[in-house]
Amino acid sequence: MQGPVIVASVVFALSLLGILTRPEHMLAALWPANAILSAILVRNPRFNTLLGWLAACMGYVAADYITGSTPWVSLLLALANLCGVMVALMMLRRLCFEDISLLRPRSIGRLGIISFLSSIASGSVGAVVSGLYFGTEPVMGFLFWSSAEFANFVVILPFALTVSLRFAVLNDIVAMWRDAASGWEKVKPYMPVLAVLASLLLVQFVGGPGAIVFPVPALLWCALVYRLQVTAFIVFLVSQSLIYVLEFNLVFNLPAHMDAYWAVVSTRLGIALLAIGPLTVASINAARTVLLRQLDHAANHDFLTGLLSRRAFVTQGNELVDRLGVQQDRLSVVLIDIDHFKQINDSYGHATGDFVLAEVAEVIRQHLQENDLIGRLGGEEFAVLLPHISPQAAEDVAQKIRNAIAGAQIFGMGSMADTRIFITISAGVISRNLTSFSNLDQLILEADKLMYEAKRAGRNRVLIA
Repeated sequence: MQGPVIVASVVFALSLLGILTRPEHMLAALWPANAILSAILVRNPRFNTLLGWLAACMGYVAADYITGSTPWVSLLLALANLCGVMVALMMLRRLCFEDISLLRPRSIGRLGIISFLSSIASGSVGAVVSGLYFGTEPVMGFLFWSSAEFANFVVILPFALTVSLRFAVLNDIVAMWRDAASGWEKVKPYMPVLAVLASLLLVQFVGGPGAIVFPVPALLWCALVYRLQVTAFIVFLVSQSLIYVLEFNLVFNLPAHMDAYWAVVSTRLGIALLAIGPLTVASINAARTVLLRQLDHAANHDFLTGLLSRRAFVTQGNELVDRLGVQQDRLSVVLIDIDHFKQINDSYGHATGDFVLAEVAEVIRQHLQENDLIGRLGGEEFAVLLPHISPQAAEDVAQKIRNAIAGAQIFGMGSMADTRIFITISAGVISRNLTSFSNLDQLILEADKLMYEAKRAGRNRVLIA
């Protein structure tokens, strides 16, 4: 029952918030409930049950009923809202993870289409309710309801789909105030947020027909500087603020001879389209960041084992040696080589040999700490750097790895899938107190000599010096 209770509570609270922004004889200026409910059902499929939908309906009805609507009208309004949510959910579930996470340039466009279609579905039912409840003409009721849904879906859905459940977005923004006292350099990254706040002040105090676009440059700046989730959150806040401020200004300050409905519809659509630009830039930026991260990983990691490549291991290893040398701290180096690996390739095939390398790498990784460094130096040889531990502790780690590999259940592939392959390793371990003159290449060379001594002594053993 926890899921339906959460759904009902969220829908009730958000609907009540929206109703409080409802001008007299008009629909609510802000209505976040539908977009957020759609995101909840997509991100938590266990809530997408008949009981969950009934709970959502109860949340809508309860919010309208306690604010003065009749039970019948409250139910009709709830059905109109649920129609939009249902269409949005049906289409969102067809999107891939990258589109849901807005990690493709076309993702925002797809969300825009989903927002449009869900607003049409909701507006079709809402037009009937508007005629009964507000006395509006069917066409105007449809346009008014649909424009509100479209604007709210476009600006809220990207935020609701990407926001971290650990409130990391809020932490990023709140950190600005902690850093403000630490000097200009720490405040500098938050200048786009300050520009957004300044643009909103201009909207409030300058006003006029051009006020709707005042925040655009600042929002584009945010899209280029911040993570996608942060940008979506800022766009959400700014768009909702614009909808609320500009719509109420139109309703209460529009000349008597002008139609407030058309002005409000135009404003809502303008704000929705305004939000698409920064969100698209943020989505493209996020996709580029992911691609660069993947390229960096491919360049610095061995494709077969996922360990650091030789070049990356040497680079990071030298940095570690330099750091520990300044601190005059201890470093242990472990060189590991798989025994008789050529025979494994010859007997079981290279595909099985590759599988053995990956399995051995995983066993080694499981016995290391977060600060340890591991890389594949080439062929069947691996290197491990263990900072801050004693020689005895380093030997214990190497022995545990040796025992784990010897006892690993590794089988052949293809026609030899039932044949267990017994793997052993030889390892050389050295442990040194480093100085500023310590050299990684020399440390690896010393461990490598010990590893070959272990092989000459009969293999399947660890030697330490």
